[in-house]
This record gives sequence, structure tokens and C-alpha cells, in this order.
Amino acid sequence: MAMRPARVTGWLVAFLFAGVLVCPTGPGAASAGDGGSDWRQGDEPKPKRTKKGSNSNGGGKGGTSSGSGKVDMSDIPPDTKAEKKDKASLGESFNLKRTAHYSVFYDTSEDDLRVFAAAIEMTYRSCMNYTQKLGFTAHPPERKLLIYYFEHHKDYSDYAERIGKGPQPQSTPGLYFPDLNRSMFYNFRNQESLKKLREESESKIAQLREQLKQTGLSTADRKRIGQEIADARRMANRSNVVGGDISESIVQHEVAHQVLWNIGFHNPKNFFANPRWLAEGTAMMFEPISTGNSANFGRVNEDRLKEFRMLRESGRLIPVRDFIATHGWFGPQTIDVAYPQAWAIVHYLNRTKRSKLRKYVELVNKRPADYKPEPAKEIADFEKCFGKIDQKWVDAWDGWMKNVR
Repeated sequence: MAMRPARVTGWLVAFLFAGVLVCPTGPGAASAGDGGSDWRQGDEPKPKRTKKGSNSNGGGKGGTSSGSGKVDMSDIPPDTKAEKKDKASLGESFNLKRTAHYSVFYDTSEDDLRVFAAAIEMTYRSCMNYTQKLGFTAHPPERKLLIYYFEHHKDYSDYAERIGKGPQPQSTPGLYFPDLNRSMFYNFRNQESLKKLREESESKIAQLREQLKQTGLSTADRKRIGQEIADARRMANRSNVVGGDISESIVQHEVAHQVLWNIGFHNPKNFFANPRWLAEGTAMMFEPISTGNSANFGRVNEDRLKEFRMLRESGRLIPVRDFIATHGWFGPQTIDVAYPQAWAIVHYLNRTKRSKLRKYVELVNKRPADYKPEPAKEIADFEKCFGKIDQKWVDAWDGWMKNVR
């Protein structure tokens, strides 16, 4: 079953998310060079109002658990048999790049590949760092993880259809498929609206330069035309930045899904044994664009926070007990509510009930291969770890989230 990613409308970053594993962005203050140094230990701290983007839970003790320490980034062996099979399926136009933890098939430029490879390796480090700070025992994947990186949307969509996953819209720049244990992306800078913006800007620049060649132009006219050229160039550059930021954010979300699936954080025996709110909410912690050596899982996801607050103010949030009970909220009718709400719950649990969250993850991992999710089971397991979902619980969550900055 595929993990659907953020849907993007135009180039203004309007993300929607459909059924699988995903990501958005937003600059923030805290560096992730330490993999998220603002994750503290202890239950039920009250968030302090801090400068925008940090939302530390206070000075406290270091926040490392018995499982914490330096992340092991040792190279892991490739799955050469799978590589050979995938290369044959993708075709001769694709090259293979092995990083420490991934086998990346790509038909993009080498420059774009380098940026992509850096993002996925930072996300790997962040995922391992996160599990250590949570006190959860993770293990490296047995073999390098397989990823496809397409230059153009059409090739990406056609290939998804060929492997039985259906055509993918331009608003879905990346996906992770747990059943295949592959993720795939296309270079979002080549999304049609961004390409059109660049082409229009370049065309305008060419026209303005021709005007500058005319004789008899006044100094004021030359100055005006020069300014218009500068404005058009900024617009063209902006399309590259926006496309790159969106692409990096989605890559981090989807790759976080893939890594967490392969290091033992999620239950590998049965996809539906994993609560959807937990899988998506956790991946959304890795969405903020990196500013250091790790993806920024340690700071507030400002985009999700804004979405959550808009839902809260409009009264559209799903009752917590109902939300926890079923995967169904991640369907088309309520998916725009489900993603921000999942992030807000996982963010709250990570910041205030981290030791209990570890126990919950361990409990989910013990679910058998034939586990069938039922509302009563889902609620019982949640309450076993986090307490009864009553009005007191909801008020504590709501009150805490009001102070998140």
C-alpha cells in the first residue's frame, strides 16, 4: 500500500495529504546540527514561551536516554540483487548512486542528485537520533534502502502506473510504498507551474534586453528597464527556491517513513497494525527544512502548527477519541484535518509524555501479523499508555498546544 505525500497546489505551498507517508516545510530558528537538541526528558512539562521556532520545554536535563549517544552512520551493504532488478525495470537512462544507507536510481543532473543525497542522509541520521532520544532500540537496515529520483513528472507518474500504483498528479511529488519498500520522487522544480513561471520570466528578460539595445533611451528609461530585468530575475530564482524547498520537505517526510519502517520503529509485520496518526504525525516532525547536519526533527513544524490552529479556531478538529480509534480520518473527505491533527498529537506526546510514547511504540510493535484494527483495541492501547481520553486529557492537550511557539 502506498504512502501518499503532500499535495501541492500551484507553487504557493498548499499541501493536502492522502493515504500513506508524507512532508511540508517552514523555516525556523533552531539548528538541527545536534539532531534536535530541544527534545527534553520528563513528562508533563509546561511549554515555555520562547522565541519563534524553538519551543523548548525548558532548560531541564540533557534529554538523552539510556539509548542515546552518537549516531552510527556506518555504511551498510547494498542489495545487489534488488539493484539489478530495479535497474532493468527503470531502464538504461537511470544511473545508480550508492550512499552510506541508500541505493538511489536517478536520471536527474549530478548537481540535483548531490542535494537529494545530502537530504536523505540527513533524514536517516535524524531518524536514528530521534529513536535514541526516545529511548527506543532501533537497528540499522539490513541493506541499503532503494529510492528512485525522476527528473520529470511524466516519467515518475508513468512508472508509478506501471508498477501498479496508479498515475500520480503533479501535486504529489513523492511517495513511499511499504509493500515494495521503495520510495520515489520527481524533481519538483520541474512542476508545470514553476517551469511556466521560469519560462515567462526568462522571456520577459529577453524582451527587456532587446529594449535596452534601442537608441535614444533616456537614463530614466534605462534605469526602469534595468529594474524590471532584476525583478523578473528574482521571480525566476524564486521558482527554483520554492520548488527546491517543497521538494526537500517532501523528501524528508517520505524518506522518514521509509527509514522508520526499516529500523524497527514501526511494526513490519502488518501495515495496519500501525496507527495512522502515529505514522504520519511522526513523519511530519521531519518536514522542516534542514539547517544543519540533521533534518530538523527537534523543532516546531510551523506550517503544521498554523494549519492546526486554523482548524481549531474554525471548530473543525476531530474529537480525539474518535480520531485515535480509526485510520478512516485519512480518507479524502477529512485528510486536510487529519494531518495537522496527527502532527499536533504526536508533537504533544513527544514533548510531554516521551517515556510513555516509547512504551506505546513498543506495544504497537508487539501486535501480531494477523492484527485487525478495531476502535476498541486502538483506544484501549492508547489509554493504557497515555491515560483515559476524557475531557481532562483533551483540555491538557489543547491548553499545551495554545502555548506552542
